[in-house]
Amino acid sequence: MDIARFLRSQKNIAVAVIGDVCLDLAYQITTEGAEVSVETGLQTFSVLSSKPELGGACNVAVNCMTLGADTVDLYGIIGNDFFGDLILSMLSRKRIGIESVVRQDEQWSSHVYHKVFEKGKEHPRFDSGNFNVPQRHTLDTLLDRFRSKLYTYDVIIINEQVPKGLHSPEFQQLLNQLIAECDPSILWFADCRKLNDSYKRTIHKLNEQEGRALFGCPCTLERDELARWLLRYFQKPVILTLGPDGAIAVDEQAITEIPGIHFTGQIDSVGAGDAFLAGLAIASCRGANTAQAAYIGNLCAGVSLTVLYECGHPTVEEVERLARNADWRYHPQIAEDSRRATYWDNSPIEIIAPRHMAAFPAIAIFDHDGTISTLRQGWEAVMESSMMCAIAGDAYSRLSPHHLDMLTEEIRQFIDRTTGIQTIEQMHHLVQMVRRHGLVNDSQILTPQEYKALYNEELLKMVSRKVKEIKEGRLDTSDVTLKGSVAFLRYLAERKVKLFLASGTDTADVRAEAELLGYADCFEGRIFGSVGDVANDPKRVVIKQIIENEVGGDPSRCIVFGDGPVEMREAKRHGLIAIGLASDEVRRYGDNPKKRKRLILGGADLLLPDFSYADELARCLGWEG
Repeated sequence: MDIARFLRSQKNIAVAVIGDVCLDLAYQITTEGAEVSVETGLQTFSVLSSKPELGGACNVAVNCMTLGADTVDLYGIIGNDFFGDLILSMLSRKRIGIESVVRQDEQWSSHVYHKVFEKGKEHPRFDSGNFNVPQRHTLDTLLDRFRSKLYTYDVIIINEQVPKGLHSPEFQQLLNQLIAECDPSILWFADCRKLNDSYKRTIHKLNEQEGRALFGCPCTLERDELARWLLRYFQKPVILTLGPDGAIAVDEQAITEIPGIHFTGQIDSVGAGDAFLAGLAIASCRGANTAQAAYIGNLCAGVSLTVLYECGHPTVEEVERLARNADWRYHPQIAEDSRRATYWDNSPIEIIAPRHMAAFPAIAIFDHDGTISTLRQGWEAVMESSMMCAIAGDAYSRLSPHHLDMLTEEIRQFIDRTTGIQTIEQMHHLVQMVRRHGLVNDSQILTPQEYKALYNEELLKMVSRKVKEIKEGRLDTSDVTLKGSVAFLRYLAERKVKLFLASGTDTADVRAEAELLGYADCFEGRIFGSVGDVANDPKRVVIKQIIENEVGGDPSRCIVFGDGPVEMREAKRHGLIAIGLASDEVRRYGDNPKKRKRLILGGADLLLPDFSYADELARCLGWEG
């Protein structure tokens, strides 16, 4: 989709945001330099930094402005306090119209969320404004100002976020009267935490839990069925957000699944929903249909997710960049639930998206480790140990068991999330993790290249032991390769299929291991690995070059085999058939359920446990014998 058509249009857009005016105040703290209070005996904290960020309806308004709206006016209530002054000042700097932000002197404190972070961990939050009561004269002032400008707006966004805020029963009644009287040419969007049932004459963005709550418990509807029910319920288009799984957009014309986005680094969900809403509204104003607008909203949320400890404000350039480079999450419900699996002809070949070739492929691209070779089986444990040493440093012996458990779980999740990418790219993320945890002095933090060298040193010790046993005859190729893999390579090579090997491991190591194990000749020199360049992943480069140079841009006779999500995503990105190996690298045959989920999410069309099912695979794909 050409998203520039909806984000770079020359059409002027005026937006009104009506909702809860909030402020996020984030503190980064440490016990270093702090003392135990003489008066209370309690540990005090040193504040390293504090940063205010606009939240709630303010955040939606700012996002609309950064996405190209010409005018954004905010309607809400603040208190007659210091934080109210700060909110107005920050809104003015963002060029948000504040003439209709009304101050209420009594029974109102500005909504402020005090968020305290210590070494990447969030402490319990302190909230102000939880006992606010909007007074009738305040509501009349706000709505009178709104009525006077109502028909100058292209879109009106209703934000409801706090339990004791603007949206009292009285305000709901008054606003609904306005919505009913309004010209239908004006777009109304509602994004509510508790009041989705209150503003029915609007386009709703709500999450899956909110949608199921509206239906009533128990709600066992499938996601698409729930989206259709919500469309019937509201009689308006609905965007059902699904967290990491993306969204479903439904209107009278179509129902469309918008895939989630996979991130290798740490993410922060705060403000992502606001970014989604802003992108949805702006794109709709510029002519996007419901599905197109939801797709853009999803990208805006993705940009916001990468901003840590504060709300991200996506720009048009950032959204376009993510659209070009995003790694999508495919078939999440099948990935999460093995009961949804479908198998081919009583075989262990799982069919995710049926594919057919009618002939042997012209090109076959193979990942190496875990797909053919198991020489590096156990690398995850080596990386986990290396990362723990890097992050904890000399503080390792002083960490509590609970802290160690949390750190171990974070490392394991990271390894699972980044399996298949280049080691050097993982080490770039490691540097960020070391800095974020703050257990190592800045002067002792290494470069990604230095961390990679330490990891490789430990990994090669393990690999070298296996290599030694191969050279001494105690192990042979079948002991360190996936069942049937070498025979399958020769099976394809004999049928004139051009084979490529692409690995995230360093090029020299991949070539040496393929020579050692006796199948390098099948690739006729077409073996590629990492060269230490994060920007040029070998799998991405090889697939791109093949599409451009080997098959004249036609991917229909190319196929990719791998046990990691990176090669699955690259195959999916370019329209190649993706065969995932859910391989058990310890036994070297049979399946590994842990790999199933990430391969399906990566875009695998079919899953194999190993290559002993080559004949079944050939029949399944329709290859000629």
